Amino acid sequence: MNNIFALCEQYIDIIVLLHVTVSLLLAYFASVYLLKRFKTSGKEIEEEDKKRLDAIAEESWIFKLLFTISLHKYNQTAAFLFLFLFNTSIPFLGYFFTLWLIWYMVNIKYEKSVAHTNIINLDEFQTTFLKVSRVFGEGSLINLMDNHYVPQSKKVKALSILASSDTPVSLHIIKQTLTSTDDEVRMFGYAILNKTEKSINARIDTYLQVIYSQNSKTDKDEEKIAFAAKELAFLYWELVYTEISHDSLKSNFLSSAITYVEMAKEYYIPLLDVIVQSIEEHEKKDVIFQDLDGLRRKRKKLEETYAVCAKLFTLMGRIYMHQKEYEKAKGEFTVAKELLPEHSTLIIPYLAEVYYITKKYRIVKTMINQTKELKLNAKLYPVITQWENAS
Repeated sequence: MNNIFALCEQYIDIIVLLHVTVSLLLAYFASVYLLKRFKTSGKEIEEEDKKRLDAIAEESWIFKLLFTISLHKYNQTAAFLFLFLFNTSIPFLGYFFTLWLIWYMVNIKYEKSVAHTNIINLDEFQTTFLKVSRVFGEGSLINLMDNHYVPQSKKVKALSILASSDTPVSLHIIKQTLTSTDDEVRMFGYAILNKTEKSINARIDTYLQVIYSQNSKTDKDEEKIAFAAKELAFLYWELVYTEISHDSLKSNFLSSAITYVEMAKEYYIPLLDVIVQSIEEHEKKDVIFQDLDGLRRKRKKLEETYAVCAKLFTLMGRIYMHQKEYEKAKGEFTVAKELLPEHSTLIIPYLAEVYYITKKYRIVKTMINQTKELKLNAKLYPVITQWENAS
């Protein structure tokens, strides 16, 4: 052992020189790679450095000097000095740590993160969307109805609230109660659906009587018949749309809805030309002999007729969509949009849905981008925002 120490002492100068040389080389190559591995410049780095320098503005000049050449930012000089001192202070073992560090930086993989997607800004949720809160302490009313551990009182309370809204979603949830093992809940759900169906059927009977009574007269009122046909078309569609009707009756109800839509169209579409011609003749008269109140009534009548025709074409389009006849549906929605251009935002969602189903996505994006008013609808806002930023 003494011989080994004596030999090392004899060549100590060479060993120190070799150690310093290896430390310099390792420090140099490692510091060069650090510059390639990490971001060293840019607006973000400059702003971060400026904040750190401002934080030590009141410190001594020695502190500032040390901070400037320190590792507060990635630079080759600082990295080289750190690695050189590290290697020289830990002879031989420092080489292995430095080599391991270089290997680690070469092979390390970072998880990819998505930033600036521009699809949905989560920071805007609190101001953009309506506040949604749970009433019964659950996440889904359907799960509430099916859960055997939920008290009967809560189920009845939920049904009472749903009964005030005859939307398809509400009626669909109510229909789930027909298979409930709880007799009171099941009977209450059946009573709600039965009441809704009876209400629609009563209105259907009323308008059918209007048509039958007018057709039995020699001087039948075409306007009353057309109005009744229009209402019947929407009522038959409601039976299908709200899923109140039995599956075996849906095709018959759709056929009835189509029949009454066509009947109403036969009256209202020609009426547009009659009213327009009447207004033109009225406007040609001398100002002195013009009946301004009568002219206003005719213009109002024209607006109402345009609205009725647009609703009829929209309804026919929705029926065609239900039957998966998308080309016919597109034609109906297009006509409805042209009849009521100032209210096209009510029709464009249907038309966009047709283009989406037929996989014409570019047209969907164009239509949505041209209709900024759709963002005012809280339900459509997330859909519109996503389409606006779609590539």
